[in-house]
Amino acid sequence: MSIRAPRLRAGDCVGVVSPAWGGAGQFPHRVAKGVAQLEALGFRVKLARYALGQRGWVSDTPEHRASDLAEMFGDPEVRLVLAAVGGDHACQLLPLLDFAALARSPKLFMGYSDITVLNVAIWQQTGLVTLNGPALITDFAEHPAMFDYTRDAFLRAACRAAPIGRLEPSPWWTEETLSWSEKKDLERPRHRQVSSGWSWLKDGAGEGVLVGGCLESLQHLRGTRFWPDFEGAILFLETSEERPTPATVDGILMDYENMGVLERLHGLLVGRPMGYSPDEKQALRDLVLERTRRFAFPVVTDMDFGHTAPQLTLPVGCRARIDTRERCVEVLDPAVG
Repeated sequence: MSIRAPRLRAGDCVGVVSPAWGGAGQFPHRVAKGVAQLEALGFRVKLARYALGQRGWVSDTPEHRASDLAEMFGDPEVRLVLAAVGGDHACQLLPLLDFAALARSPKLFMGYSDITVLNVAIWQQTGLVTLNGPALITDFAEHPAMFDYTRDAFLRAACRAAPIGRLEPSPWWTEETLSWSEKKDLERPRHRQVSSGWSWLKDGAGEGVLVGGCLESLQHLRGTRFWPDFEGAILFLETSEERPTPATVDGILMDYENMGVLERLHGLLVGRPMGYSPDEKQALRDLVLERTRRFAFPVVTDMDFGHTAPQLTLPVGCRARIDTRERCVEVLDPAVG
């Protein structure tokens, strides 16, 4: 049974943590913009003790990062624990976290990319609904302001104790990169591309609990006690800026078939892949269709979540419905209480 944290209200405090990469300390102007955006939305912001750390390829020691997460969950002021950014080493926190303590003080927890590791592990261990959604120094720090689509999807998930409802495609998207090191990101908005919409790749209808996130990050959970039960689930997957080749994705999905994951699913949602050429995107659609051909569940690809902008906020642990005849993807539950 899912646990829902209290909804976020105006004046509530957002606690910022850096569970993996130390990008927040490396790019303070992005932190300042992200904090300003949260304040403009009516929230207060508290940075965790080690949130601005830089220690090699991570923000700080696993112990310090885990203690930041525990302190933010235990802080009675904090209502949302927000990841500053992703990375590749949130998995180092898993053996250090007291999941029972997190469950005793349920809070909203949000991030994407490598934060998938924590989103899924927290839900799997506690039943607490977590949010696969915007991070501080990526999406909240967008110039000149957070994209409306991203902002509205976040607020709908985090601030309304009502079913999130039907999800709609963004009319445009961007993956342009403007140098943060040279502060090119402060000079102009990123260029936008008109979207052709989502690809309703495989017909059907299905209902189940949303589970998933970044494909590469989920690999950290395979073979561990944090790997979730996919029975009756709607799996959502997306690839990172590392651009795993279609061949690599094909291999991972074949692993999922061999592991018995695909036969348990009631649906599959795939995010727009970042940095892929048109031919690579078509190859990805083709391989997803091939890998799922013998299963009855529907498949939708090129969706607005994960490493794309703007992005949806998807709740891990909430029921959703897909119906390709209606061109409908709908979240049936509230993410908050």
